Amino acid sequence: MNKSIKNWIQILVILLALCSVPLIGDAQEQGLGFSIRPIHPENQLDKNQTYFDLKMEPSQIQELEVMIRNNTDQEIIVEASVNAAITNENGILDYSWNLEKAKAAAKSYNKHASEKKIDVNQIRYDSSLKMPLPSLIMSEKEIKIPAQSELPYKMQVTMPEKQFQGIVLGGVRFTEQETTKKETTSDKGVQIKNKFAYSLGIQLRETDDVVIPEIKMDQTKIKAASINGHTGVTINLQNPTMTLMRDIEIETTIYRKGRQKILINLTKKGLKMAPNSNFDYGIDWKNQPLRAGNYTIKASIKNHGIDGEPKELTKKWEFEKEFTITRKEAKEINRQAIDLTENPISWWLYVVIGLLGILIVLMAIIIAKIQIDKKKKIKKRQELKRKKRKKRKKAASANSKMTSNIKRKE
Repeated sequence: MNKSIKNWIQILVILLALCSVPLIGDAQEQGLGFSIRPIHPENQLDKNQTYFDLKMEPSQIQELEVMIRNNTDQEIIVEASVNAAITNENGILDYSWNLEKAKAAAKSYNKHASEKKIDVNQIRYDSSLKMPLPSLIMSEKEIKIPAQSELPYKMQVTMPEKQFQGIVLGGVRFTEQETTKKETTSDKGVQIKNKFAYSLGIQLRETDDVVIPEIKMDQTKIKAASINGHTGVTINLQNPTMTLMRDIEIETTIYRKGRQKILINLTKKGLKMAPNSNFDYGIDWKNQPLRAGNYTIKASIKNHGIDGEPKELTKKWEFEKEFTITRKEAKEINRQAIDLTENPISWWLYVVIGLLGILIVLMAIIIAKIQIDKKKKIKKRQELKRKKRKKRKKAASANSKMTSNIKRKE
C-alpha cells in the first residue's frame, strides 16, 4: 500500500475506536465495559503469555476460546474481527487493521470525494503474505453478552496441508458495538457514541526452524512526503520472510547527488516489523523546506536478536539508492508543512552581495570624481577667459591713452 492510503486507513482505525487497548493486559483494568481472558490449550508454548502462541501441525483443526466478560449492567454486543499483523509507519506492530473493513471504508469515502479518490485495488496485504491469519480462522463476527456475565468466544483454526517454516502472526480485535444515547435537554438530537476495543495476539508455527530475516528497500517507492505535518522523505522497507523482527535500528543519511555534504542524518532504534509486511519509514527534514533535485540516500539497518533469540536473527543490511524530488512535490509539501524554517542564506551569496555593494560605492566615487573634475575644468576655463578679457581690456585702455597723448603733442 502506498503512503497516502496507509495514512488514510490509520485515520479510519482511530475513528473506529476511541480507545485501543494494549496486546497484553486486562481490558477491565483499562476502564472498559468488558474484559477478555484467553483459554490456553495444551499446545500453548508459553502459558505465561496472555496471547496465543501455538505449535500446530499441518492440516490440524483446533478450536480456540476467549472468555469475554461484560462488566456493565446492560447487555452488550462485542464485535470480533481476525486480522493479520502489519507494521505501521512508526515501526510498531498493528493488529487492528482489517482488509475488508479498509476496502469498505475506502469505497464509502470515494462516494463523497470530489478528487483524490482512493484506489481500492491498492489496499491489500504485502505481496509476500501468502497465508494471512484471517484465511486460517473461522469465527462469528459478534457475540451478545448479558449484563454482568461471561461467555466464551470460539474460533476454529484450520492449518494448511503443506508444512511451513516461520510464523503466522495476527490477532483478534474485540470491539464493543456502538451505543447511542439521545439527549433530551438543550442538546436534543445530538448522538453520543462510545466504542471500546481490545486486541489479542495470535501466533502460529509448525516447526522450531530458524527463518533468517530479510529486509528489502524499493527504490521506486522513495518519495517526498509530509510526515506529521513536517517536510520529509519516506522509504519503503519490506520484510518478505515469516520472521518477526523485534529490535530494529535504522540509520539513514541523505546527500545531494554527487556531493559529500550530509543534508539529513537520522537514527531510530527499537522498531519492529511483522512477518511478511512492509511500511513507509519516515525521514524528517528537520523543518527545512524541500528543494527540487536529485539525491542519494544511504540506509544502514540492523535487526538485533533479543530475549535469547538465535544469533542468526541478528543481521545487518546496507542500501544506497538515488531518488528525485520534483518542483511540484516540493512546492506542495512545503505548502502543507508547519513550523517551516527557511534555509539561511549561503556564504557565497553574502560575498556576492558584499562585492556588489563595494562595486556600487566605487562607481559612485568614480562618478562623483568625474563630476568634480569636470566642474573644476569648466571653472578653470571660465577663469582663463575672464583673465584674457581683463588683459585685453587693459591693453585696449593703454592703447587709447597712448593715442590721446600723441594727438596732444601734435
